[in-house]
Amino acid sequence: MKSLICPQCGGKLTDYSPLQNFATCGYCATKIVIEQQKPASQTIPVNQPVKTFSLSFNILVSLIVGGCVVVGAIFLIAILADKKESKPTLPVYNPPPFAAPTPRVSPTPTPNPNLLEFGGKGMGDGLFQDANKIAVDKQGRIYVADETLRVQQFNEKGEFLKVWQIPTETQYYKRARSIRKIGINNNDQLYVLVGGLILVYENASSKFSKIIHFEPNPIQDFAFRSDGDRLFLINNGEIEYFVQVDETGKSPRRVNSFHTNAADASMSPSATGLAAIRLAVDGAGNIYSIYALGDIGSYQLSYNEEDFRIFRFTPEGKYVNKFAQTMNSCCIALDNQSRIHVSDSKLIRVFSGSGEQVSNFYADGNIDSFALDKENNIYILNDDKVIKRPAIR
Repeated sequence: MKSLICPQCGGKLTDYSPLQNFATCGYCATKIVIEQQKPASQTIPVNQPVKTFSLSFNILVSLIVGGCVVVGAIFLIAILADKKESKPTLPVYNPPPFAAPTPRVSPTPTPNPNLLEFGGKGMGDGLFQDANKIAVDKQGRIYVADETLRVQQFNEKGEFLKVWQIPTETQYYKRARSIRKIGINNNDQLYVLVGGLILVYENASSKFSKIIHFEPNPIQDFAFRSDGDRLFLINNGEIEYFVQVDETGKSPRRVNSFHTNAADASMSPSATGLAAIRLAVDGAGNIYSIYALGDIGSYQLSYNEEDFRIFRFTPEGKYVNKFAQTMNSCCIALDNQSRIHVSDSKLIRVFSGSGEQVSNFYADGNIDSFALDKENNIYILNDDKVIKRPAIR
């Protein structure tokens, strides 16, 4: 076995195995690489010191190098893939395929039977506070009275024109609380029944021009005849009677108890029945009357339903017949075809002059008052609103 010379101290090393990779100098403890049999071109000079590493370190280095190779390869592939995308791809809009538009189906409209509607609750012009009476003149102007003792005038479109403030007291009454009726005669004079008498207003004046009264008995209702005469219904607390007055102020006719005698009603108290009598006149002067319990507010009454019918009289006040039962009426009116209109809570019942029922006209709520114009259109006063409906054909 060939001796090895320690390159550090020059000592000989003979105690080693040729199969070993390293030998240790016994003098200076230097580790010496044992030369293996290799080609001459691969021999390492004996006098060159060599740094040694353990096997575990070599394995660690191998793993690190291998990992770097793998990471580098992945990175290289990513760069190459990125280079293949030379320019960004912009989104492309593809329009949807053409389809015919779906036709819109309009909902079935709810027919509005009102020709006109205006008003509402309030104290200003065009508004009402518990409106209770309505009238229409020959020009189509509309008059509405409410519990503030106002009478407002509107044109045929429902536009406010003027207002009359009715006095709460005069030399003939001390305290008026409500307007009982309003009407317009052939001379366009406004009649306001209040405090048991009638105040007459000219259209151009805000103050009444005259007073109609029958002291000591109060006026309960009135109506205009086509010839200009007026009928006044008087109630003295025991009987009712009507007085016919012409345009000169003369009274050609007076008929006592005309309605109660014809009705022969058995009601108690009788004063309540008297207070509920209302009348109307057709173009020929015929008189119609009813018990309008719906116009007198709250009451207690013992009665027979058969007593509550429409009564017809001649122009002289002679009883003709009675027809149709009506209990909750607020008033009675006649159109220019002599058809009788009577309210009954939420409807208006229409009868021919002979007493045959022609039609029923339903309102949206309780009818406080109603009136007819010269074309027989119906004006209903309901919940502080004026509603105009077409005439019943």
